[in-house]
Amino acid sequence: SPKGKKESPPLFFTPQKVSWCMHKPMTMATSTAAKKGVAGRIDYDSWEKRASNLSKELDEEDEQEKEAAASALGLDGKHARSQAEAEEKSKAEEMQKAKQRLEAYQKREQGVTETLSGLLGPVVDDDTTAKVEEKHQEIKYITRESIGAGKRVLTVADTKGPGKIVLTQDLSNLESRTATNTSLKPKSYDDDAENKEEMPEATVHRGIIKLNLRNLHQCTVVVKCKIITGTIEISHCEDVTLIVEGDDATAATIQADLCTNLDIQFHDAPSGKNIPLRVRDTNSGPTTTLFWGQDVNDRIYHAGVSNLRVRTYRDGFVDLDTTSDYKKNGAKAVGNAAAEEVQFVTSVIEDELITERVLKPGDSKEIKQGARPMTERELRELEKKKSQIEEALDEKLKDLIQIKDKNGGGAVVQQAEKKAVEKEEVIEEVYASATKEEIEAIVSSIEDQKAKGNEAFTSGEYAQAILLYTMALDEAARLPDVSSVTEKLSSSVISEPLEQLFPRHVILSNRSACFLKLGHHDKALKDGSDAEILNPAYVKGVFRKGLALHAMGRYREAIDALAKAQKVEPKNKQIKQALQFAEVRLHQEMRKRMET
Repeated sequence: SPKGKKESPPLFFTPQKVSWCMHKPMTMATSTAAKKGVAGRIDYDSWEKRASNLSKELDEEDEQEKEAAASALGLDGKHARSQAEAEEKSKAEEMQKAKQRLEAYQKREQGVTETLSGLLGPVVDDDTTAKVEEKHQEIKYITRESIGAGKRVLTVADTKGPGKIVLTQDLSNLESRTATNTSLKPKSYDDDAENKEEMPEATVHRGIIKLNLRNLHQCTVVVKCKIITGTIEISHCEDVTLIVEGDDATAATIQADLCTNLDIQFHDAPSGKNIPLRVRDTNSGPTTTLFWGQDVNDRIYHAGVSNLRVRTYRDGFVDLDTTSDYKKNGAKAVGNAAAEEVQFVTSVIEDELITERVLKPGDSKEIKQGARPMTERELRELEKKKSQIEEALDEKLKDLIQIKDKNGGGAVVQQAEKKAVEKEEVIEEVYASATKEEIEAIVSSIEDQKAKGNEAFTSGEYAQAILLYTMALDEAARLPDVSSVTEKLSSSVISEPLEQLFPRHVILSNRSACFLKLGHHDKALKDGSDAEILNPAYVKGVFRKGLALHAMGRYREAIDALAKAQKVEPKNKQIKQALQFAEVRLHQEMRKRMET
């Protein structure tokens, strides 16, 4: 430095500050000169504060630029960066929605549940049992007055007898209304015979929805009222007798868990499928036409129940009687599953009460019988039916059977009675290039898509139903009889029904109905016509062809088609009405032509 001038100490910058100085213009006015401190010295504290503020501003600007760039590239989290991420995001959203639905359901269930606790007295400790046994046996009657407004699920819990709790027939007068879902109303078209001008009124159900018995001891529960779902759940009960009696008392399914000394009795109780008689007077006798146990769905499921007894009574006398105990039935702990978790079912089999073990989901060999749990006996019966179907399929397609040798040599078509070959040969049965298992898998897939399409149609989701029916037809195109079907459709000749591995005409007719609802009359006509070609005896296909022609103003052709349908089903009011509409329209059109 020049002589006589005092040198200022050097300024030092951290690497972070150097980086922003190199690529960002300094925007603060204070950057031109540092404020002097005492005796002409630089105020470094003020400089450091200003530099820190400037660095903060620049960092915020950097962050804003990054966010803008990420948004432009779709990396801001609002859009998925890959298919896998999109699927994960969709799953997370579905799980959240499912959780919300479950919470809403639980909230609604709590809103309709009436819990009656301690009706016969509280559940006391063992050391006071002697005093309780000296207590007079009480009888508690549950009527509509015992149930709060809007409560339809009844829970009786936490009480100890001795005593009796009676659910009176008065509870059968409780009403629950199922409102009509107006969103399910199908679209209407002029003169469409399937139009429904008025929506049905709300459905009224009478009785309680469900009965829960929880933590009851030394008491008897008598059910005389209607249970809408036919379901009773029993848990953690001891020395309890459940009596279901009377024409109104419907308890098709009972689930009992972790109970001891449970006695279940059905006194002339109706089955879940009972259809009561309409006339009821002093001379007609009971209105029950089907008693508990006479339907396969009348069942008692139980797990962890010791000393269970089940009896049915007819006219005051014991008809069927059986006992069961989960330990004596062979329930054992497996892995983390306790013996009390093994499920059994007691039901009437060939006029006897039989207890069977319920198969776990993995033991059913992918054979299903709906939502009902399956037993080993039922699995054998379904396997037998499946075998019979396979044999019938073999018989039906015996002319299509091909046999290949173990070296994959040329296939030779033979009749079924000529299939015998030597044991050491490897035989492969092929149905026109498809094995029997492949055909069954394709047919099963078609059935699934068709069932989903039917559900969508019932819900008024016609576009979705069309998609599902189309997927079913695409699956049907994989069957080995597709060439004969294609040839039949291309010929447009209406003659005898075509033998098919799956009735495609049913799906075509259903899809035609969807097109009619959406106003695509030309497509509806095509599907209806194809259904008629494949099976002229299938009246729904011919009927929907006639409706499509009517909607297109081709009344004379519509009359011909509807007349064919009426010939197949002369008592069908829907076809008769549609035919009348078409005739009226034709006369109106002819009159207009004459006037002009």
